[in-house]
Amino acid sequence: MEDSMAKIVTRGQALELTARFGVDTNWDSIDGDKLQAEIISLPRDELGRRFTAFVKKGCRLVIKGPSALVIDRSKPFDPVKFIGRGWEVAEQDERSLALTGIDFSDVRFESGHQEGEGVITGEVKLERLKAMPEIRLDAKIGQALYEEPGQATLRFIYEHFGVSWFELGGTVLRGLGGGRYFLCLGRRDDGSWHWYYFWLVSDRLRDRVSPLLASSPWASAA
Repeated sequence: MEDSMAKIVTRGQALELTARFGVDTNWDSIDGDKLQAEIISLPRDELGRRFTAFVKKGCRLVIKGPSALVIDRSKPFDPVKFIGRGWEVAEQDERSLALTGIDFSDVRFESGHQEGEGVITGEVKLERLKAMPEIRLDAKIGQALYEEPGQATLRFIYEHFGVSWFELGGTVLRGLGGGRYFLCLGRRDDGSWHWYYFWLVSDRLRDRVSPLLASSPWASAA
């Protein structure tokens, strides 16, 4: 709602910014190998989200997000208590279960789409996420985000990544009828976030992303 009065960027403005970026950037001061490995090699969706967030912040650097979100692993995610009777965990990314905290400034969001694809199913997305080296964040992390006082980290995700909906690909849930689902978090018009679940046989557009983490110092030894 807060962006409803914003004027649409014109084609001329977009071309002007693109030209100035190409001409005014001090390319001689940038490490080409690092540029290739950390920026050019990013999926187009992720790079676009980062560029968009950078421009929305007036091209000012974002140094870090809120304090690391603490995950209480002494209480595993309980789908019956969180969603309702008959729900269970079908599978999880065991690497994510070792995480006891997340700095979301280190997370990237992945759709699982390949170049030129418009729609894929959740099951296809899951298999592609599994083939990637990063950790798929699990449902307990989603619960911690949802229950965090003031939902500060979710606000950071929206403001700095431009993400208003995502699903936790590190946990596959099974519902009453045997269907497989991801736990999802979505932003409402009033700025608050709520949880949902999304059937894996359903279609996913490119904006149906999932958070991935390359590594973390906040991992338990258990």
